[in-house]
Amino acid sequence: MKKLVSLLFILIAVFSLALGCAVSPQEAPSGVTPSSTPEPRTTVPALGQSNKLVQASVVRIVDGDTIEVNISGNLHRVRYIGIDTPETGQPGGEEATNVNVELVAGRTVYLEKDISETDRYGRLLRYVWVEEGMVNALLVARGYAQVATYPPDVKYQQEFLELQRQAREAGLGLWGASQQAPVTEGVYVGSSNSDKYHYPWCRYATQISPENEVWFSSAAEAQAMGYVPCKVCKPPTTD
Repeated sequence: MKKLVSLLFILIAVFSLALGCAVSPQEAPSGVTPSSTPEPRTTVPALGQSNKLVQASVVRIVDGDTIEVNISGNLHRVRYIGIDTPETGQPGGEEATNVNVELVAGRTVYLEKDISETDRYGRLLRYVWVEEGMVNALLVARGYAQVATYPPDVKYQQEFLELQRQAREAGLGLWGASQQAPVTEGVYVGSSNSDKYHYPWCRYATQISPENEVWFSSAAEAQAMGYVPCKVCKPPTTD
């Protein structure tokens, strides 16, 4: 009888232990911390927001919106999607290039494709990411790039437009008085004495007398009024 009672107690203890294991909280795998409440989305898109990235090493800065990278031993020229900076030799071109150097020179970057693979020059069209966020957006946020949308690559268009608005209102970068950027009333500007429309920082735009300025909120608006893109600053033909 004593043996039967002892056996019964042993069975109860084993059952209780098994039940406790079944209902105890599951431990996270080693090296993995339990998830917490997500951080609010930052103004500049953060690196973790995209999961389709290709790693690359920056080998050369071409200008403010173009770099050369090494991807698995192959060199590629990459054009930043959705933005445009002044060309080399134009007002603000050197400053925009220097900011690009500061952001990506010699670094590992992560490339995100939108819809198009390349532009007509064979350059990869990509959003470029570093730990601080998306380089395309950072250039706009600091005032050294302007939004230049070319459908169908429009994934971050609204974010870029908001960053541009903030940079313009704050007078940052090329929008600042030190760069002699005009106070704009639109995205592009033309002259009543010409049929060209320009980015506000184009050297020809800065020569337009205030009384002759004609402002446009989009490339479509400019073209509807008979204006064509400037061949120097090369604003887009579509928005």
